[in-house]
Amino acid sequence: MNKKLLAAAVVAAVAASPAAFADSTVYGKLHTSIDYNDFDKNKNWSVESRASRLGFKGSEDLGGGLKAIYQIEFGISSDGGDQQTNANTGPRTPVNNHRNTFIGLAGDWGTALVGRHDTPMKMAFYASGNERLGDSAIDLNRGASVLGVFQEVRASNAIAYVSPNFSGFTVAAAIIPGEEFDGLSTGPTVSGGYNPTGVKASDGLADHYSFGAMYSGNGLKASAGYEVLDNQAGGISAGAGNNDMKTWQLGASYTMNAFSFGGEYQNTKDFGFVDGRDYDAWALTGKWTMGNNAIAAVYTNSKDKRAAGDWKTDGWGLSGEHNFSKRSKVYAAYAYNKEKRPVLDDVKDQVFSLGMIHNF
Repeated sequence: MNKKLLAAAVVAAVAASPAAFADSTVYGKLHTSIDYNDFDKNKNWSVESRASRLGFKGSEDLGGGLKAIYQIEFGISSDGGDQQTNANTGPRTPVNNHRNTFIGLAGDWGTALVGRHDTPMKMAFYASGNERLGDSAIDLNRGASVLGVFQEVRASNAIAYVSPNFSGFTVAAAIIPGEEFDGLSTGPTVSGGYNPTGVKASDGLADHYSFGAMYSGNGLKASAGYEVLDNQAGGISAGAGNNDMKTWQLGASYTMNAFSFGGEYQNTKDFGFVDGRDYDAWALTGKWTMGNNAIAAVYTNSKDKRAAGDWKTDGWGLSGEHNFSKRSKVYAAYAYNKEKRPVLDDVKDQVFSLGMIHNF
């Protein structure tokens, strides 16, 4: 019996050893909410998975202060929604739902990585500390909530560098190839595609590029970012022109005891790759923490300068949260947004949300 137990222990140790030597970590986040949605008088209830994720990350010591690093992170559907099952056809064909997924090297000189990653401008946006309850109904980003007005990019094919922390300061830069071919419509087709018009193909190493500068210290968080996105074939065929989209942003927040407040600004030239279309976005945010509880408030405003007239938004949101621990919390949030459109009627949207978040 003792020999059998010893053999089983040896097998178990051998099976577990690769993960142990690779210094790997399994992590993730489950964020699910029950929402009441009133979208311009169209009302419904829904259960939402809000950027839930599962990831694996690790490193290997290469000696001399150098490490090999990696991360593989997937978005998952914590509500069992249409990311996993299609009501008409049954289980869907798996799709690429990668979040930040990369390989790289790190040392005293900083971190270099290649793969899919938040652009440095997006990193700078989050470093300002103004996202008070991320991925919730009061998220500040376009498409993430009804009051979101800021744009952000998680770029595939990124080649990025992040500096060490110098007395609270960090800088980051990334270049991203467009991976197109400047061929004719009768030319070769390869994985990754090509520009079918043969005009201004994104075939360079740095067709898109992004920069970010961040500071954190003495209660202050501040950041600045700049990004250029090259207009690829889709914009040309749609008649949008060959304009690159250029965005810069500034943000800061200050925490003093239980109170934190801040502001964010973003400007985009040739928004949507349309010549002369400028976009401005603002936000004011605040948070009051009381032990395991917190109340947050956000205000957003945007102006989309179009040829037919300016589209404007005004939005605001409130949230209250209770933290059971450092990893688990529940919250209630409300978000409202009004969009003013030339000629067309105004649009009013609102969401009431009850959610839970668990990090592991």
